[in-house]
Amino acid sequence: MADAEQLLHLKLAFFAGKAGGGSITPHVQNFLLENCTNTNVDGRQSSTYATTIFKRIISEVELSSDVVIDGLYEEFAQHDDVSSRLISVVARLSCSSNMLEGDTGCSLWPSSLFLSEFILSYPKIFSTKCCFELGSGVGLVGICLNYVGASKVILTDGDTSTLNNMKENMELNNLCIEQEDSKVLKESKNKVECKYLSWEEVAESDLSGYQPDIILGADIIYDPVCVPHLVRVLSMLLKRDGRGGETNGKSGDEFETESPVAYIATVVRNIETFNCFTKAAADAKLSAANITSSAAPSNFLPYMLSYDRSSVQLLKITTLSYN
Repeated sequence: MADAEQLLHLKLAFFAGKAGGGSITPHVQNFLLENCTNTNVDGRQSSTYATTIFKRIISEVELSSDVVIDGLYEEFAQHDDVSSRLISVVARLSCSSNMLEGDTGCSLWPSSLFLSEFILSYPKIFSTKCCFELGSGVGLVGICLNYVGASKVILTDGDTSTLNNMKENMELNNLCIEQEDSKVLKESKNKVECKYLSWEEVAESDLSGYQPDIILGADIIYDPVCVPHLVRVLSMLLKRDGRGGETNGKSGDEFETESPVAYIATVVRNIETFNCFTKAAADAKLSAANITSSAAPSNFLPYMLSYDRSSVQLLKITTLSYN
């Protein structure tokens, strides 16, 4: 008799062929959701069996670059022991399907997923804080910041097509993207702004009105030409400007630090570029501490086989004067 794993493969193959012409289309996914999630091979309800089914379906669909329906993500979160015990966030995002043909800012990168997991794992760090993200891409980090109760979220990018896509994603998730002086923004619990920001051109006066408590970035250390401009922007945003006495975390907490502070998640694809960043940061009197091990986030995305969290490093950036 076939075991549960073999039966699952058989079901996927059968339903894909019957309803989707060989692929797990949204139509097939709905069919599977309705017919294959309530019983195991013995006819009894099994949360573990349902979790296995959801994980396999989602992984197969993601690997084929098809669209995963929201219902599958929601059902997986409800059945998975880890996800259901911690948190469940559904984010609707428009992303580029091919990261190699431009539109890199419209793709969902591993560092962005890692940083999002970090935010959801340590919500008290970001709750009631003004958060400013550099190179926000599709906006997933901003959605997570809004979810954990950041007092304000400013998402920025220097590419206009990426910025437009980001704004559309905020609209898909019913997040406010009005101007800062808008009455709607002031009265809304969703305080997310999308701003154009060129690292090369921005002046300190352009940023003086924000004074964020926390600066974030995912996969923004990739081009040695951009590194000096990135470090300059980080230095300007990390200036205290009279702020003091605030902490991010409880007393004795590993995250305890006077604000502002920056958290950057990055994949080291080129060690020379990474070393260029650490040297430029040191020259600018910035401390870049690797906190990947001590700040390992919970695994909220166990069904995403394409997400290799082990390749991501998390850096905590502060000014040397305030360590």
